[in-house]
Amino acid sequence: MKAVILAGGEGTRLRPVTCNLPKPLVPVAGKPVLEYILTLLEENGCTEAVIAVRYRGEKIERYFSSGRFGKIRLSFSQETKPLGTAGCVKKAAESFKDDFIVISGDAICDFQLKKAMEFHKINSADATLIAKRVDDPREYGLIIEKDGRITDFSEKPSYINCRSDLANTGIYILSPAVCGLIPDNEPWDFARNVFPDMLARKMKLMCYEDNGYWCDMGDIRAYKACTADILNGKLCGYEQQNRIIGKNTVIDPSALITDGCVIGSSVSVGKGAKLRNAVVMDGAFIGEDTTLNDCIICSDARIESGAAVYENAVVGENSVVGQNAVICGNIRVWQNKTVETGAFVSSDRKYGVKSNVEITEDGIYGETNTVITPEFAGRLGCAASKISDSYIAVSCSEETAAETLKNAFLSGISSTGRQCFDCGNTSLPQLLHTAGLLNCDIIVHISAKMRTRILIYNKGMLPLTRVQERMLENALNRGEYLSASWNNFSSINKFTGTYTLYNAMLESITDFEIPYEISTNCSNSASSVYIPFLRKIGTGREPLTLTLNERLTKAELTDDKGMRLDYSTMVLVAVISVLEKGGEAALPFAFPRAADAAAEKYGGKIYRFFASSMDNRDLKARTIAAEQPFLFDGFVLAVTVLRYMKEHSMSISEVLESLPKFSGVSRFIYITCPPQKILNKITEGSPAENEGVVISGDNERIFLRSNKKGNGLYLFAESFNAETASELCEKTEKLIKSVMNNEDIP
Repeated sequence: MKAVILAGGEGTRLRPVTCNLPKPLVPVAGKPVLEYILTLLEENGCTEAVIAVRYRGEKIERYFSSGRFGKIRLSFSQETKPLGTAGCVKKAAESFKDDFIVISGDAICDFQLKKAMEFHKINSADATLIAKRVDDPREYGLIIEKDGRITDFSEKPSYINCRSDLANTGIYILSPAVCGLIPDNEPWDFARNVFPDMLARKMKLMCYEDNGYWCDMGDIRAYKACTADILNGKLCGYEQQNRIIGKNTVIDPSALITDGCVIGSSVSVGKGAKLRNAVVMDGAFIGEDTTLNDCIICSDARIESGAAVYENAVVGENSVVGQNAVICGNIRVWQNKTVETGAFVSSDRKYGVKSNVEITEDGIYGETNTVITPEFAGRLGCAASKISDSYIAVSCSEETAAETLKNAFLSGISSTGRQCFDCGNTSLPQLLHTAGLLNCDIIVHISAKMRTRILIYNKGMLPLTRVQERMLENALNRGEYLSASWNNFSSINKFTGTYTLYNAMLESITDFEIPYEISTNCSNSASSVYIPFLRKIGTGREPLTLTLNERLTKAELTDDKGMRLDYSTMVLVAVISVLEKGGEAALPFAFPRAADAAAEKYGGKIYRFFASSMDNRDLKARTIAAEQPFLFDGFVLAVTVLRYMKEHSMSISEVLESLPKFSGVSRFIYITCPPQKILNKITEGSPAENEGVVISGDNERIFLRSNKKGNGLYLFAESFNAETASELCEKTEKLIKSVMNNEDIP
């Protein structure tokens, strides 16, 4: 058996551990990651391995300078330029004539590679991918398979898009024919290029599921977890041990070293020091009365007397933490830095404070000036600059706190050199209209009372794509911001015409009359702007109530007989008004399929966009939706529907009678296990949509998708009969609870 070991990655998420050290040489429980991989290969019969190196590759070559590891003959393939996962494999495997294994040099596992090779050969596969089931799919490429044959892939989806829990471990068995699909000396990737090409060519891609241990050490927390797993004997072939202490290490008898600690060679631990679950690498100095809690101290770092380093913090190589200094949890002190005596370090000593923020359906949310501070808002502005290609429009609600946070956010944008507009205190619909006129591609609105909510949208107030979400989260959580030079800060363009422009638009669309007396029902005081326009078009005496939600983004209409047009029905009417005029319409993927029936009547088509788009397959839908303000402006929606009623001389009851018959029921269900496990079980492996899963029957449809945090499911049931829709909803909720309780599905 022969193997190519990928060992060229930079390990950016493990920094500062990997600033001067290639990730394959990072010590885990006393020895480098790469030694675990080579041991596994040797146990499975590998006799020859080529190590593909790039970042700090000379250190790897020097470490294995003998050219052997046990029974394995080693050689090295050096990339002079980045070639991607596939490009570097082709270069490394150029002399291989038989099927071979590709394995990552920076992940630890105990998979049965020999059995995987046998599976590969029995199935005459062109490629076999080793997979492992995971609970959280968001950091992995996922495999979609049927009877062991791979049919599709899903790359690092959100919970919304997740269709599988089979993670691609990055361990492949390839036939030489696969290398023929890879161009010479070009960046080429297995996940993005090779495997999709193979599927298109109908080549045989198989999936071998292994239930063994696997840890892709992507970040500090994963590294710590892997260390603990090895100490606890979870890796096959490694016995449980309470702690590890290296050679020539001196520990004062009064020091307290708890189980779970890993201390390298030539380390000095002083009198009264307390170490709990700490990783201390070679040559470090730990002074008297220090406290190390669940942290990482890199090689040759110095922690002076009385200092404390807390959970998931990292002190980089050759750094010094002065006497009585405190390094807070999740903080990174980069290599060769000095933390002064008595300092209280609550932000990284290179980037910003580690925040682990996630983007939810309802924006970024937290207590004002505790979680969401001006400092946080400034860093979020820096991060938001990475997802904009033109201008960012920012506004806020009327609170002083919101104004302060908005100014900090804008300052963050300015510091990156990205252009931005300060649109003042506006409502979301006003901001949406202004951002469109200013050609802004990112829209941000900040509201702040006891809690702050920061909403970040694409053009047209469409949700961010999954790529944008990851860019934003990574920039914020890792501190990977754009940074302008002192003379390239951008101007913060104050735009004062938002109210005037929005009113001018309202004036232009309310150029008709309808025989109703229209009143408003809304808790947002900003809705008062609409009253003159309702009086303008409502010239009759028959009562009609317009209800707007607090953000003014949704609307309902109710007459004095209790007949009601809810938000979904009003959107359907607005879409019909577009289709009648020969236009194109776009709706969210979860929107009831009654809209498609209406489109057929007018010879049109409904394009669908996703709540977390994984790729550009919904680009046309998003482009169309960005020109449909009625989707996100409740008053524009109401005016569109009222105009339709005027043009067709219809009352609310007549509008309802004219629409395709459908009844929809929706609810949100909190769950206690990963959403993909529930969706897979309910659908029994049937093909899933790009977003969630759909179960269809005769005139019935159930749509299920996760929320972005993965702790709940949105359930939408629709039918031509309201009672049936409710029954579908109840039945599906019972199925979900049965799966959560590990019961058989009835």
